[in-house]
Parts: sequence; C-alpha cells; structure tokens
Amino acid sequence: MAKVCPREKAAGSEKASVAFFLLLMCVSCFSLFSSCVSHLKEAKVHYTQGQKYSRLYQTQDALGSFKRALEEAERVVSKRPSSQAYMLKGMTELKLKLWQDAEESFRLAHSHGFEKGEEWAQQVSLLGLALSLEELWVEDSSLRIYIFLIEKSKFSPVTVLAAQRYTDVMLKRALLLEGKEREKLLASVLKAVQKLSDGDLSCGFYHYLRSQILSHFSDYGESFESALMAKELGLPTEEILRDNDLQIVYCYQKLKEELSPEEWEDFRVKYMEWVKKWNWKGPEAPSWQKER
Repeated sequence: MAKVCPREKAAGSEKASVAFFLLLMCVSCFSLFSSCVSHLKEAKVHYTQGQKYSRLYQTQDALGSFKRALEEAERVVSKRPSSQAYMLKGMTELKLKLWQDAEESFRLAHSHGFEKGEEWAQQVSLLGLALSLEELWVEDSSLRIYIFLIEKSKFSPVTVLAAQRYTDVMLKRALLLEGKEREKLLASVLKAVQKLSDGDLSCGFYHYLRSQILSHFSDYGESFESALMAKELGLPTEEILRDNDLQIVYCYQKLKEELSPEEWEDFRVKYMEWVKKWNWKGPEAPSWQKER
C-alpha cells in the first residue's frame, strides 16, 4: 500500500466535511426559522431539498433545488429584505459557488442587524462571509473571522467548521515556511485546537484535527493516539472517517521506521489488537478499502 503523506491530504476531505457541517448548521438553523415570515418557506424547502440531494450525490437535482431556492430568496429580499432572508440567500449562493454574490448577501445580512436571541443566525452569517472571502482569496480577513468564531461561538456546528477551515488554511501556510517560523505557526494552530478539544473532549473531530497538526510536527506517536481517539469517539462523515483511517496507517508506517526493534514490537502487538477490533483486513488495510 502506498504511503499517504498528511501534507498531500491536508485538505483531502475538505469539500465533504464542509458540506456536512453546512448541512448540520442549516438543519439546526431551519428548526429555529419557524418565527420567520411565511414567504421564506419556499426558499427554505428548496434549500433543504437541495441538501438532501447533495447527501445522495444527486448533483443535478441538488443544483436545480438550490437554483429554485435562490430564485425564491431573491424575491423575498426584493420585496421585504431582512437579515435572515439575506442569510438564506447567501447560504444558497455558497452552494452554487457564487462567491461574490454570497459575500454581498452576508454583508447585507449584517447591515440589517439581527434581533436579540438570534446570535446563532449572526454567527452562521459571519461564517458564511468568511467562507466567501476565503474563496475570493481574502484570506487574512477570513482567518480573523474563523478565530473570532472559535473563541466566541457557543453554536457547536459553527465552532467546528470554523476550526476546520482555520486549521486547513494555517497548515497550507505552514508548508511554505521553514525552521522556527514554521514551528511557531504550527504551535499556534495546535494551541487553538487543543483548547477546543479540552473544552469538549468527546468531540472526535477535534482529535482528528489535532492528529493532522501533530503529523506536521513529525510527532507520529501523539498523532497516532489522537487519530485513534477520533476513531473511537466517532467522526461526522464517512469521508472524514476514511481520511482518519489513512492517518492511522500513515503513523503506523512512520513509527515502524522510527522506533527501536523492542519499541516497535511492543507497539505492533498493541496495534494489531486495534486492527482486530476494527475488523480491518490487515495493519495497513482498513475494512472499507478495496483490494488492489
């Protein structure tokens, strides 16, 4: 089996995980939209349908639903603009990769202001703005928003996605640096993710992120333990689960090269117990992997 370097897969499951967390946020948000005016209903229905099609990989159906959702949202903001209407419009434009339009919609959502008790909507809108800015290569501004949400948001789906995007951006930057500058940047990312993990130790996704960061430090022992924790606690999507499995295999391969014969034998015995528990085909062959 070919080795999979974390540098090559730092953003491997990025699209799938972003789609999942946007879905999670939207499901949570839409449950709170019941107090919105009735003319948002059609846009919400089409958006939710588009999410359903996306999960089933029915791309054309999803695209059609999102386009209809956008049409409805545009009608709403033309007649009765509001922060939530612009937020929904922006979320739909993100799905259609209309980055500049989405950035404008989220900006207008904030300019209209959110009512007391709508902090969740403000945070979702702010996250959408950051995602739009990142796609438009306004990276420093998007990073500031991600950091703000990581530190301030109490809405878990927002915090998780902000942490993922922040980590991905910073790890890409780390690849361009060397020496102390690289170590300093990685240390700051690890500190931010570690704080999140300490605050919610049961969140497997934070352990997954921690494992990715530690592998950039070449700390394969700690990286392996974090990936193992992530797998045992559970991960949100099949794509992230598989990426985490590849991280486990990668750490196994690197530790085989680095450990002394005695240390390696001790690790190998324990590792094979996990392989048996997970019902893998072998130490480097997760159960989902097709035979080559």
